[in-house]
Amino acid sequence: MAFVSTAPLVSRLTRRGRLMAKRTCDRRGHAFAFGRFLFRTPTAWEYAAAVAGGSDAAAQRWLGWLPESVVAEPMRGEALRVIPGTGPDWTTPDPHSVDVVAIDLVAGRCAGLVSVHAGEDGGPETGGYLAPEYRGHGFGRDLFAAGLVLAHEHLGLSRVRAGAEVGNVASGRSLEAAGLRRVPGPPRYTLPDGRGCEAWWYQHDAAWPRKCAGPQAQWLVPS
Repeated sequence: MAFVSTAPLVSRLTRRGRLMAKRTCDRRGHAFAFGRFLFRTPTAWEYAAAVAGGSDAAAQRWLGWLPESVVAEPMRGEALRVIPGTGPDWTTPDPHSVDVVAIDLVAGRCAGLVSVHAGEDGGPETGGYLAPEYRGHGFGRDLFAAGLVLAHEHLGLSRVRAGAEVGNVASGRSLEAAGLRRVPGPPRYTLPDGRGCEAWWYQHDAAWPRKCAGPQAQWLVPS
């Protein structure tokens, strides 16, 4: 009789092990894999890591968050070192957004965040961002493709739009690589900090959307 290591079983029995192994949605959150990433409703610490990943000046040039939402150093560096699968449940999500954190399964790090949220007209939009070390490597395509998966295969949305500031070529290329196409839209968009900017608009449609068992976006105006 050979002895079999119990380490995998033990890891699955821990909370972190269960979270990292989860690939199906339930009433507590969404979970699905895409490429090298696990996209999942974040814990409070994972959400903090994701916010830190978009708090640098280069990201804020395009994101335009309110000052109180930006994580400054040295807290930013500490948050970026959060180990995925740790931290308490996230109990204060945005009531008008379904957010999933991108977890790099190879490096074991929080790599970014993508969401489906209510746009200025109340309709569904997707958007997201990557932590600094994940930019410029083609991962934007996977991030926005995951946003489409969330919208069409989890939230039952037949149409979702995305906006990018005119001049944000990297974001536009990533959106198109993910399958979105340029469409007409409002010429200007207001960022959270009140700054108005010229906008490019993109759209993706699905003929047969479906809903999963995870939390739904009841607040969205049907597309």
